[in-house]
Amino acid sequence: MKYFIDHKSKRIHSQQFAGDSCGFVSTPIAYREFTNCPAYVKRLIEEENYSKCSNCVSAPTKLHKKSIS
Repeated sequence: MKYFIDHKSKRIHSQQFAGDSCGFVSTPIAYREFTNCPAYVKRLIEEENYSKCSNCVSAPTKLHKKSIS
């Protein structure tokens, strides 16, 4: 899984599901980072108080529910 890190808001997004509803549009490019390293993401969460984006985490579930309807 690839990650998109918003260092301005300290939020970690799933690159696959990140979108306008995540609120990173106003984040300057200098504060954005992409990574494939789960260990780095884990360190940011545990040591730097970053959090996973709730929109990205629930996006696969939302997509699945729409396809069932």
